[in-house]
Amino acid sequence: MTTAWHDPIVTELHAVRERLAERFRNDLAAYSESADAHCRALGFQVAQSPMDKDHGLADVPIVPKPADQALREADRTNP
Repeated sequence: MTTAWHDPIVTELHAVRERLAERFRNDLAAYSESADAHCRALGFQVAQSPMDKDHGLADVPIVPKPADQALREADRTNP
C-alpha cells in the first residue's frame, strides 16, 4: 500500500512560488529586480558574482530602486 507524502513546508513554498509567478507574470528578470530593490531598501549589501566580471557585466552600474511598498502591503508574508 502506498501512502501520499505531504510536507506543509513544501506545500507553502509551492504556494509562494505560484503567487510570485502570477504577480510578476513569470518574468524572472522583473522578480529579480524587485527582490534586489527590496533587499537594498532593507539595507542589505548586494554582492556581484565573479561570473559577472567574466561576462563584462560587472561594469554595469546598479542603481538602487525604491522598495515596492504596495507589494509589501499586499503580501503580508514579505516583510
